[in-house]
Amino acid sequence: MDEEKGRLFEEAALPYIDAVYGFGLLLTGRPDEAEDLVQETFLRAFRFFHQYEHGTNCKAWLFTIMKHTFLNQSTQRARLVLSRDVDLNEEGESQSLGRDAIGRNPGSCLRDEVFAKDIEKALALLPEPFRLVVVLKDMEGFSYGEIARLLECPIGTVMSRLSRARELLRRFLQDYGVQGSGSHALRPKNLTRSPL
Repeated sequence: MDEEKGRLFEEAALPYIDAVYGFGLLLTGRPDEAEDLVQETFLRAFRFFHQYEHGTNCKAWLFTIMKHTFLNQSTQRARLVLSRDVDLNEEGESQSLGRDAIGRNPGSCLRDEVFAKDIEKALALLPEPFRLVVVLKDMEGFSYGEIARLLECPIGTVMSRLSRARELLRRFLQDYGVQGSGSHALRPKNLTRSPL
């Protein structure tokens, strides 16, 4: 029985270990804390695997366990990260940004690598609630409804945060294209200037 449970758990959950680690890193901001959080998440997931509905979104189930584990481990800090509302004066147009936003010119691998690093830096400059929705929607592929359940907020809030985050990223990437790549082009002020 335990052997069968272990096999089923491995098949369902282990393919998402990298995504869970990425979410843990996003929540904690530190690789060592993220690793501890991943370990605790997978231990809890295995212990409560009998409650998982096979055939449903296992990645969302694991992210939910991680979020609750994070909240339990650091209640005050996590509540600020996951539930504060960030108020910006401007709403931007929705611009799709995800893994496909990285350049596709086969002769420019180095440029693409630098560009990907700059996108990571730009994401790090976003306010935490915005960064969470961008990562969950555009990088992890969760639906608006799944994100709303994960973050325990209305779908409209998810959509608004995503729109604002994409606008900030769009402005940064527009500046990036004008200034060229490199760490000198990455400054927080680039994300807070008025629209071009």
